[in-house]
Amino acid sequence: MALHSQDGPGSPGDPMHTVEYVCVFVKASGDRLRAAERLVLALPQLLGAALLDCELRFKDEVKLLGAFVHLEGEGLEKAQRDRLVFWTARAGGRAMASEGMAPEDRTKVDTHLSRPSRAVAVPAAELFGTVGRFFTELGAPPDRRRSASERPVLVMDVGGPGWDGVRFDPGERRLFVAAPFAPPVGDEVPLFLRVPRAERPVPVRATVAEVRSTAAAGPGSPAGYTLRLEDPPATLLEALSRSAPPAGHDSRAAPRFHVNAPVKVIPREAAPTPHARIEYATEQELAADFIENLSQGGAFVRTSSPPPVGTPLDLELKLPNGADLRAPATVAFVNANGMGVRFRLDPEAEAVLSNAIAHISARPRRALVVDDDEMVCRMMSDALRDRGFEVLTAGNATDGLSALSEELLALDLLLTDVVMPGMNGEDFVRVIRKHGGELDLAIVCVTGSLAEGMEARLEAAGADAVLDKSLGPELIAQAADAVLERKRLVAQGG
Repeated sequence: MALHSQDGPGSPGDPMHTVEYVCVFVKASGDRLRAAERLVLALPQLLGAALLDCELRFKDEVKLLGAFVHLEGEGLEKAQRDRLVFWTARAGGRAMASEGMAPEDRTKVDTHLSRPSRAVAVPAAELFGTVGRFFTELGAPPDRRRSASERPVLVMDVGGPGWDGVRFDPGERRLFVAAPFAPPVGDEVPLFLRVPRAERPVPVRATVAEVRSTAAAGPGSPAGYTLRLEDPPATLLEALSRSAPPAGHDSRAAPRFHVNAPVKVIPREAAPTPHARIEYATEQELAADFIENLSQGGAFVRTSSPPPVGTPLDLELKLPNGADLRAPATVAFVNANGMGVRFRLDPEAEAVLSNAIAHISARPRRALVVDDDEMVCRMMSDALRDRGFEVLTAGNATDGLSALSEELLALDLLLTDVVMPGMNGEDFVRVIRKHGGELDLAIVCVTGSLAEGMEARLEAAGADAVLDKSLGPELIAQAADAVLERKRLVAQGG
């Protein structure tokens, strides 16, 4: 199956010129699949009459989902394109115009989606029913909440991922969010802000008041968008004033985002050009060195053996959205914790990294629940989902390590049983902490029999908290949420 053909503008004899965008979602299963479905259902709201149809293709072997969105080219506004790119990124995907797609992206699409495992083409008017059946067949929960008038929602953690790039002006009630993509000026954005220690996200009406593009960004003026908040509650204003630097505060042209990935630094004698390789870890290979912060022009790598300042590096990055980048870099500074590196990207690579950073800053909180009791695992997962987490599960520590290796950049919380067949919870935690690739991961252990000395041993192994299962799923989820927020505040110096 070839990509949808397009004719150039004004082609003779054609009543309509169509434009195709390909929205790609990698590892599309579980909550990521649900987010992709919400995006597809929201297309009529985002694109209006310009939306002609949407073709969905899925490749089972690689869990790759492609939504081929066909738009009426005549009169298609830049605002509609920007809206599609922004909300696709917020859903964890990438939206690319088929015409002019980078060669590596086209190769990936052609390789995996030209002969999909499943496919369906849906006219705009029939989107709701057909899309629901398609995603149910892919494994989305059949009882999930869906709406024919789906609207995308912007959810952010106050003080959470990506908050480094946020500025708040309490007088004007304007919230600036640093990001490489933005919704169009004038769009009303349903905004939910998760405030630490608040039971539920706080809803507030917001309008996009201003957009600063990457081309217009400069030192102290990062790319991003400004939201004007309409009648925010006093408690929210207080939380924002406390957690976000004021507008005009000095900021980077491209804000850094906290990430946590293993890194290899190959010394000069081992290769003609030293390498700093950023990649997912496997169970067999977890490196002690890791990258801590990432921006569009530099990164900080924690390592015990940094090369000298000025050393050239060949930097290779593999990020959560599947992006693979390679760029020349230089060691800019060295301190007791590691090294700062600066790198240079060509325009195509810059666009790929921008999308990856948007993915990191946009993602919701993610948790992994490990328990050999299927019912307990399900109840714990449901309780965490009620608190806004995306949840992965594993039935034992070995499967938990595999999940951790695949989700290394994306997990915030681990909730694990102590007594399990094979590797127990104490050894599981010790293995994770020993390798050092998950220093920011909040680890909470739960047990049905809190024996004498167990709590001290688990904390010595690296657990942030130990809870008794008799508390029940809701209270355990509440306590685990608090542990995560407390760990974040400590990391931020709060």
